[in-house]
Amino acid sequence: MEAVRLKLPEMLEEDELLVLPATWEEYLDLVDKTPYTIQYLDGEIIMSQATDTHEEMVADLIWLFKNAFLKEPLLRVLGSNVKIVVPGQTGDFNADVSVVRGPSDYALTPNGNVSKMRIKNPEIVIEILSKSTRKFDLSDKLVYYKRIPSLQHILFVEQNMPAVSVYSRTDTPDEWLNRDYQTLKSVVQMGAIELPMEAIYRKTVFGS
Repeated sequence: MEAVRLKLPEMLEEDELLVLPATWEEYLDLVDKTPYTIQYLDGEIIMSQATDTHEEMVADLIWLFKNAFLKEPLLRVLGSNVKIVVPGQTGDFNADVSVVRGPSDYALTPNGNVSKMRIKNPEIVIEILSKSTRKFDLSDKLVYYKRIPSLQHILFVEQNMPAVSVYSRTDTPDEWLNRDYQTLKSVVQMGAIELPMEAIYRKTVFGS
C-alpha cells in the first residue's frame, strides 16, 4: 500500500500561522517545495507568512548589523532563508536575521550531502515578533534556541511599539541573562554591540 503524501496549503494569509503534525522525514521532503516559510519543532511543521512591514524591519536590521560589524570581518549577517539547525533533529528554524562568526558549519541532507542552506553555528539570532508568531517565538522557539552551543545572543523585536528583549548567554553553564528595552532613547546591548532603539525603529510609524 502506497504511503499517503503529506500535503500543505497552497498559500497562507498574511500574518497567519498554522501547525501540522509531521515526521522529520516528511518535513525534509516539503521544506524546499513551499512558497512560504515552514519550520519544524518536535514532531510538528509550523507554517507562517510575513507581512511587508515585517520584511522591511528585517531589511533594516540586516543593514544595522552589517554596519555594526564593519570592523569585525569574521562576523557575517545572514537573511531569513537560511535554516538554523537545533541539535538532535528536534528543531529546524528560520530566524529573521542571524549572525555567524567565521565559516558556516553546515548540516547534512538525509542523503549525507552538505546543505549550504542549513547551519549549526549561529552566534546571534534576531526574531521580529508578530501577532501570529509571538507565542511560538517567545516560548518553544526560545527554549530550543538555547540548546544551540554556538549561540550567544537572542534578540526579539516588537513591530508595533518600541520594545526589544535580549537573551545573552553567561559564563555559567545553562544560564542566560535577559534585558528588556522599552524606550526610543534606550541603547540595546549585546556584548560589545550597541544598537540604538531610535535606529531600529527609525522608519516605524506606531499605531498605523
